[in-house]
Amino acid sequence: MLIDTAAKRYASAFFRYVQKHGRVEEVYAALQRLGEELDADPRLLELLKHPGIRRAEKKAFVSERMGAYTVWVQRLLLYVIDQGRADLLPAIIQGFIDKYKDEKGIAEIELITAVDMDDSTRNKVVRFLEKKLRKQVIARTVVEPQIIGGLVIRHGSVVYDGSVRTMLQQVKRRLGGGIGL
Repeated sequence: MLIDTAAKRYASAFFRYVQKHGRVEEVYAALQRLGEELDADPRLLELLKHPGIRRAEKKAFVSERMGAYTVWVQRLLLYVIDQGRADLLPAIIQGFIDKYKDEKGIAEIELITAVDMDDSTRNKVVRFLEKKLRKQVIARTVVEPQIIGGLVIRHGSVVYDGSVRTMLQQVKRRLGGGIGL
């Protein structure tokens, strides 16, 4: 929990910093790329976090290896190295991306169904959610046959579960568990 709070603070402060300089779009794109690179090669983060590697060496690595990234991202990397908080880097990146999407009025939603959802139904659900959330919805669809039917909507940490599986589980609980579901 403390790591999450610290990462959010770093992300918010960095967002305000680049916003003040009019570089939010540029930094957002660069941080997305950096996040993908860290996911693809976890050794990069391990190197930046490693206690046996001197800060000067880490900073030299950032200057050489991360030169393709905007100067703003390099400053962030050097700052978290100086603070000894490279372990927070993935959470800081995600915090910045979340803040960007919030500022832009973008909501990422996951639509879970038992079978593939046709485009017409998907578009209706997206339009409904855009009206309710008053945000642009970017929906990702996932097929999970175990929900049996219905729809589960995930928006951040909030889950709206209208699946047949959940409805059957609720009936089972109400009947005292006597049904073998």
